[in-house]
Amino acid sequence: MNDLAKATCAAALTGMLVGAAMVSTRTVSADTTAETLAFLRYAIGLVLLAPPALRRWSARFAARDLLAVAGLGILQFALLMLLLNHALAKLPAATCALVFSTVPLLTMCLAIGAGRERFSWPRMAGASVAVLGISVLLAPSAAPMQGGQDLPAWASLFGATFLGAACSLLYRPYLKKYPALCVSAFAMFVSVLFLAAVCLLRRAPLVPELSAVQWANVTFIGLSSGLGYFCLLWALGRLDASRVMAFQALAPITAVAIELLGASYSLSWRLVGAFVLVLSGVWFGTRDRRGAAPGPSPSSG
Repeated sequence: MNDLAKATCAAALTGMLVGAAMVSTRTVSADTTAETLAFLRYAIGLVLLAPPALRRWSARFAARDLLAVAGLGILQFALLMLLLNHALAKLPAATCALVFSTVPLLTMCLAIGAGRERFSWPRMAGASVAVLGISVLLAPSAAPMQGGQDLPAWASLFGATFLGAACSLLYRPYLKKYPALCVSAFAMFVSVLFLAAVCLLRRAPLVPELSAVQWANVTFIGLSSGLGYFCLLWALGRLDASRVMAFQALAPITAVAIELLGASYSLSWRLVGAFVLVLSGVWFGTRDRRGAAPGPSPSSG
């Protein structure tokens, strides 16, 4: 399997891990605060990434690059999560998920605007079909609009979506210079320190009282975050950002598939149609290579 195929598999795995973590997060979110859950999520992820990263820490990071990666870690983890949690407190979850699923389209638009990628109708059409599939999937569970006039909540939602797309582009120069594993671990380390400070300021417990089942869910969320984030950065170092982010459309599909197995969802033609649309969109959006601008080979992750 060549690097392109491996990067494609890594991007797909990231989308599926996000969806699986969504199910576990729903299970435990009522028993702890958003700040505590975010801190534990990335602290456990860091435990997974730190040992192999330290063993491979041979690259010398320029001080300027370390500061940039630290800033991206805070944006990608802490700020994005806090904005999204604020939006979820005011707006229906289905509405937030649908807006956030436009990250691949926004990533493509930002990449084209920044001159990182050339416009490609097949890839734009593929991303659009994937978003349409998610719309079909979420439509049955969409609650009546709440907080329609809550401008701060809508601003938080769009801000989180923008950060998700922008960070996927901003990481790429550093992934070409340094191993993805080291970049991942350092960015997560800085975000853990930042989130710990947020927990202390808001008097949220760093280690809450949870049952064994709840801790199992928290552990899975953390491990999936560590593995998923590394896979995301590793793929971003080898594929166009819009191509990688297109696989985030697999997140809600994976979440629904898990809930189907747990009998939380019943199989319907609408659900089958959503699967077909999303998977078709990802396939069309990632198979076209004409929109990709050639670049140098990234360093090994």
